[in-house]
Amino acid sequence: MNLGKMRYRITLQEPANIQDDYGNIVDDWRDVVTVWADIVPVSGREYFGANQQNSETQYKIYIRYLAGITPKMRILHNDVEYQILAVLADKRAGYTTIMCKVVE
Repeated sequence: MNLGKMRYRITLQEPANIQDDYGNIVDDWRDVVTVWADIVPVSGREYFGANQQNSETQYKIYIRYLAGITPKMRILHNDVEYQILAVLADKRAGYTTIMCKVVE
């Protein structure tokens, strides 16, 4: 992986319970870290579900090594939400590969 190709700014978010103005607990997302990344499309497919046509595209997102990333998190880039499927961290090589998908 050529770390020089990391030209996209992504934000990792984790689920958080936040209290709103009325004291209610609301499920929301909290920013964890914003890093440089390379986003590479891997595969795509279209399928029918719930009487609708859906499409799903899978991506590999490469970032510098970062511990603590889990599939419970999500990634944001330019108003696109990526659902994390797997995290492949290689501390010795110095980078993390995140397998994720976008469902539309």
